[in-house]
Amino acid sequence: MGIQYWVGAYSPDGGGTSQGICAIEYRDGTLIDLGVAHSADSPSWITAHPNLPVIYAALEHRGEIAAFRVVSSSRLEPLGKPVAAGNLLCHLALDATAGTLIASCYGDGKVLAYPIGTDGALGTPHLAEASEDPFIREGHDPRASRSHQSTLLSSGRIITTDLGHDSLRVWDLTDGKLELRQRITLHKGDGPRHLVEHPSGMIHVVTEHSVEVITLALDQSGDYQVLARSPLGDAFVAGEHYPAEISLDAAANRLYIGVRGAGQIAVLQIGQNGIPVPGGAQSCVGDWPRHHIQEGQSLLVANQLSNTIQALGLNAEDGLPDQLLSSLDIESPTCLTVQAAV
Repeated sequence: MGIQYWVGAYSPDGGGTSQGICAIEYRDGTLIDLGVAHSADSPSWITAHPNLPVIYAALEHRGEIAAFRVVSSSRLEPLGKPVAAGNLLCHLALDATAGTLIASCYGDGKVLAYPIGTDGALGTPHLAEASEDPFIREGHDPRASRSHQSTLLSSGRIITTDLGHDSLRVWDLTDGKLELRQRITLHKGDGPRHLVEHPSGMIHVVTEHSVEVITLALDQSGDYQVLARSPLGDAFVAGEHYPAEISLDAAANRLYIGVRGAGQIAVLQIGQNGIPVPGGAQSCVGDWPRHHIQEGQSLLVANQLSNTIQALGLNAEDGLPDQLLSSLDIESPTCLTVQAAV
């Protein structure tokens, strides 16, 4: 038996052609279509509860979160009605220990924390403190806040990216409320999108606009500071290419980044000092690699505009994708999430 994944996608309200959440299986290098698990309007990001047979979908253009109960490996049923979030809801992160779901909204910059009931249903959210443009000058209008991702750190804190305000914020999650601990201002125009935490405690942030990986490290006071900026490689150009997802491989010595516009997967090698360096790039065998997930020596890539998911084999020596193992036609895929064992 293979590994089952849920696939998020864009439906017509988001400019795509998907009917909703699909189910697929990955078995011995082969992708298998299990069909539409449930209809939904642009469930562009999906996350699964690790301890309950429940998944949560960000209905991006409706600005709502839909919870679904897992009925089988290929079928879902609604768990109550969708709950309101914010404009262009684009990401969900789950803190199972705290029983909280964090929502990030690109359209209005909102970050919300939802309590999760024992059955997986969502309660009334806490709205986090709004971001302020750190580069605002007198006589100029502030730029829009663009919350894009929240990530649970090993410390139990939450870190969020704001692509519009070129900043990151670190939060304490206390009694279901997000309390601001630190704000990290990057360069104007960086556009921090997604990030991953390394086991060392360093954080690697991929920027959509400056096309870099920014590495953060803790200082003696316990705050994060920028340690380094790493290019993705000479082939990538700001304004033409747009990094999307960043992931850390199982051995924690490489970063994988899907680059939209280039149709490439960039690989950065992490040195002993923790700073990534370009390690090459290969085709994603599709168009607009919006998301990917590693499974063993394979990388599953959701190529949104070519309506495909590709399983790419990874070279054992340098980690670069070096073969196409299988391809599956899926309409407008944007996100892959594995169903935890429940």
